[in-house]
Amino acid sequence: MGSISGSVMTSRFLQLGLLLALPMAGLAKEDAVERLLKEQFDNTPAVQSLSVTGSVAAACREILGRDGTPKRIVYYAGAEGTLWVMSARGKHGPIKAGFVVFEGRIRSARILADREKRGRPIRSERYLKQYEGAGLNDRGRLNERVDGITGATISSSAVEKMARLALRLSALTGSRDSKKAE
Repeated sequence: MGSISGSVMTSRFLQLGLLLALPMAGLAKEDAVERLLKEQFDNTPAVQSLSVTGSVAAACREILGRDGTPKRIVYYAGAEGTLWVMSARGKHGPIKAGFVVFEGRIRSARILADREKRGRPIRSERYLKQYEGAGLNDRGRLNERVDGITGATISSSAVEKMARLALRLSALTGSRDSKKAE
């Protein structure tokens, strides 16, 4: 049997590790959505998707910018509110978040996946709790003050944009949870 050099062997182990980790990475993201649904809803609502066209596309472009506009947005609408699964560009890649909206206000916010290095504090419960109870004012901004994270301005801004978009989409879709927050 021929010998395999150390670098080739290391490369093969890394490839095998990536092959095994990829399906698990997808499951981890899905598990985060499932956990959030179980925590926030007594009866898990069915998954739905919204095509980003017309007024929905305009709202996405206005809030996320032209480069951040998705083709479809996934959400779960039920009697207890709507979970909007959003994605926005952070400094080091996409940030995926979930916002539960009920009666025009954010009931819960959670970071589902991210690649941020300095922006890791966006995952903290202390930071995300600032969004609870927030709605939109007449100018389309959050009506509650949310303190950003020093050194993670891009990450903080991405989360704030996703929160605004979740609230706007609830209003645009006429969801039961879209009563105007005052």
